[in-house]
Amino acid sequence: MAIQRSNSFHLLLSDDEVQLLHMLAEREGLTASDYLRTMLRRLAGMTAQQAVGLRIADMMKTLGYEIVPIAKSRKKK
Repeated sequence: MAIQRSNSFHLLLSDDEVQLLHMLAEREGLTASDYLRTMLRRLAGMTAQQAVGLRIADMMKTLGYEIVPIAKSRKKK
């Protein structure tokens, strides 16, 4: 069953910001609205430290670094 949405929020963005939003949403396979809702829910469920970590990880991915979870990067004894 689909969620009924009756509220509207208008956001003023530059042309570059709109293009960036659509690019990020497309990369995740989402619409721009779904992408924003997903990011809001993800950030709302995190501590401030976790949110900073997420932003740093996203920035590193953008720069081409591979993110490896700590548990996988440790050698088993």
